[in-house]
Amino acid sequence: MQQMWLHMLACQQELHRFSRAMLAQGQKQTLTASELELLSLLYRKDEESTPLALSRQSGMKKEAVSRSLKQLYAKGLIEKERSPQDERSYVLSLTERGRSALRDNYGLLLQPLYDLQRAMGEDFDRLFGLIAEANDRMEQARK
Repeated sequence: MQQMWLHMLACQQELHRFSRAMLAQGQKQTLTASELELLSLLYRKDEESTPLALSRQSGMKKEAVSRSLKQLYAKGLIEKERSPQDERSYVLSLTERGRSALRDNYGLLLQPLYDLQRAMGEDFDRLFGLIAEANDRMEQARK
């Protein structure tokens, strides 16, 4: 029993180490990783971009999404408009300044992934296929 606990603890530490390496903040980066993720989701617009939809898409807690959106709005990177379906909510979109900030920062955010892809070759796609599968399974377990 204790061996399993130690193994799981080691797995968690490796996962945190990996996450920290992938989210390394560059000195020139003007946005946090969370802000960049939300801007990216707004740019891709797979569905109507409401705070709740962004929370679901990103897996971030609603409170964290709200904090990041508040910062993005204050920086003039997003705009919001009352939702025609639900007046308690609003629909978000990127401003031209937001598109520019995304272009200026995404390379810094993605560089660790580019480096990992070069280092891992074909195993890179396999790794992220397994990560996507794990995310799907954890999401199903929460339902």
